Amino acid sequence: MHEIRVTMAPEHVAEAAGLAHASGIERVAVSDVHIDGPNLRHKVVSVETSTPNARLFVEALLSSPVLSVVEYSLTSRELRAIVDRSDLAEMTRPMSEPFPDVIQDLWQLSHVTASYVGRAVAGGILLATGIIDDNAIAIVVAALFLPFLAEVLAVSFGVWSRDRRLILRGTGALMTSTVLAFLGGLVVASIAGGRVRFAGFKSPLASFAISAVIGITAGLSNADDTGRRYLIGVAAAVQLAIFPTWLGAAAVIGLPPREILDQRLLSFAINLVTIAATAVMSYAALHVGRARAWQAPRSRR
Repeated sequence: MHEIRVTMAPEHVAEAAGLAHASGIERVAVSDVHIDGPNLRHKVVSVETSTPNARLFVEALLSSPVLSVVEYSLTSRELRAIVDRSDLAEMTRPMSEPFPDVIQDLWQLSHVTASYVGRAVAGGILLATGIIDDNAIAIVVAALFLPFLAEVLAVSFGVWSRDRRLILRGTGALMTSTVLAFLGGLVVASIAGGRVRFAGFKSPLASFAISAVIGITAGLSNADDTGRRYLIGVAAAVQLAIFPTWLGAAAVIGLPPREILDQRLLSFAINLVTIAATAVMSYAALHVGRARAWQAPRSRR
């Protein structure tokens, strides 16, 4: 369930309210608001509705020929509950989040901050410990820290929506995660020594199949507001981060024969491409043509 708020000039309220009604939303709240600075009097058009109707309303707003040439701001909030006389089965139907929600979530998760670096470093160290000792618990715990899936999705969704800035942001964050995972393996191997006991690497074909499942599930989880994305992120983190972490450890402990090294690097590349491609393909299958209609000017957020 979502609340959609649109702040706009009074003369455009009728258009926005009409689009809301056409999207299946019965009640539309309109209130006055004062914009400080420019000293403007605007109206706020607010609706609280099911996620599918919210998506339809947002798409109608963003594709409206009338509103495409005017200034307005749009915000979307996920709601826990709406108490009214609406049918709960219809109100709580989870399918299809508004695309701005999806894309801005990926933007937020792809900012490389001190917290991001800390999680990546901690995850890399735990994962390196897990693969050197062949400790499944350490590997799974490490996957809870490692930021990989959202960054891969940022690149693929950026390509699909033709958002070059998001592509660059996701690529930079993904490279940061990869480098820190490599360094985690290198540091732990330098301290612990020994040998890498983990031997659960899959062949390139098996890696492709597993990554396809993860990617499709990740794409579908972004298609509605019931997807447990953090669980899928764990699976993706293991599937991706284990290669640079292993490579960092192997660089200290000793690299395997060239054919094994090439196979594992190929598997890493396959995993990256497959998760990115299948995630956006599965999402697009449910939202054909909708994302590219979303072009966010400065006044829309």
